Amino acid sequence: MFTNENQNNPNGYNSTKDFVQITIAPDFLIKYNPSRKRVLQLIASGWSNASIAEDLNFSTKNIESITTMLIRIAKIHDANGHLNPRARLVAKCFHAGKLKYLPSQEPPNELLSEDQTATLLLVAAGLSNKTIGRILSISEKTVESRLNNLFLQFGINAKANKIINPRLRLIATANARQNITQEAFETVWQKTNNVDLEQVVNNPAELKEAVLKIAANLVEEAPNHRDNAARKQQQQQQQSQFTQRPYINPAHTPGLYNRLATPQQQQAASNRPNPPSYPPPENRQ
Repeated sequence: MFTNENQNNPNGYNSTKDFVQITIAPDFLIKYNPSRKRVLQLIASGWSNASIAEDLNFSTKNIESITTMLIRIAKIHDANGHLNPRARLVAKCFHAGKLKYLPSQEPPNELLSEDQTATLLLVAAGLSNKTIGRILSISEKTVESRLNNLFLQFGINAKANKIINPRLRLIATANARQNITQEAFETVWQKTNNVDLEQVVNNPAELKEAVLKIAANLVEEAPNHRDNAARKQQQQQQQSQFTQRPYINPAHTPGLYNRLATPQQQQAASNRPNPPSYPPPENRQ
């Protein structure tokens, strides 16, 4: 069940941490090691290493070691600092169909600007802040500023790093709420996977144009998507109200009758003689 992160905790995060629901393919490469699958699932949900360690009763160092192993299994290599390793791991598994974000029951959060959406697309593809800045022709500080604004809009407490990983939680929430569609992600992924990222960031015009075009389409479709999601949620709530039948305790029916009966009916009931009482069979002569 999806809940708002601010709903249960005034500090801006849900104490249960498991706020974004994600399934993992049963035929995954690491299917013979349940702990690795669980770690990957919680990474993709935006949990921090400390939270994952608490869930599995492991040490934080063990979780870091498992994460490093997962990154190596996924064959994520980055000598020039163009990638965020954990985010790229999640993106690669998501693209391969090994991870699936379950659709949220709540409408998408605040409507995003075109610049915010473009930044979010590149974050979801697992690129680093420095690389995102070079692709979008903005400074790294501007990227960080946009991310901080996105954290605020999605209700993510970026300072709660012992509970969640803000960047991964942002990716998870955006995917679950469908602020980033599968088609949009696929297009950006194809342009950033199996390519020389150094060459891309040195000549970013083509990728920048493509990302801004995708972002513009997402921004244009967002109001309709949000309205449709809200309408669907309202219909589901109405249907649940009709299907719920009230339970009446039989012991309470006399009091219920008295509240519903007219004064004449109540008077007639009070004048009605009580039925005769008989002693128990063992006391009869």
